[in-house]
Amino acid sequence: MRTYYIFKINKYFAYIYKKWPYKMYKIIEELYYTKDYDMLVSYKYYQKFAIEFNKLDLNEYIYNLNKKNKNYRRDNNIHIIENGKYNKLVINSTCIILKTNDIYSIFLNDLNVYLDNIFICDFKNKDYFWLDLLNKDRQNNLSLV
Repeated sequence: MRTYYIFKINKYFAYIYKKWPYKMYKIIEELYYTKDYDMLVSYKYYQKFAIEFNKLDLNEYIYNLNKKNKNYRRDNNIHIIENGKYNKLVINSTCIILKTNDIYSIFLNDLNVYLDNIFICDFKNKDYFWLDLLNKDRQNNLSLV
């Protein structure tokens, strides 16, 4: 099971760090491991490079895309699809958390269509990527087949 933390990066930082995802990861990782007593400073730092999500709009968007899927269910800002694979998306203002055992969660595609400048981190596995670049790589690999 992987846990992805999903952030919307502002245009300025996205432009600067698009070619250096490792540096973007290290900035976010530093905040992830912040001690409780530094939370206020960390939040102010977060606001310099990230944009908060509109929870209401995003929840409705995800719901409307998936509501006809019999394997989908929603509880407020938690969206779950279980179709042999487990995909749980939790939408918060500061970040979205995706828990999945799927290679490529359908929720990632939904987010890529709706949002731009999305950066994703898996701190446990030290994995990170720009969502739009991942989708370009996937499209290139599919076209080679």
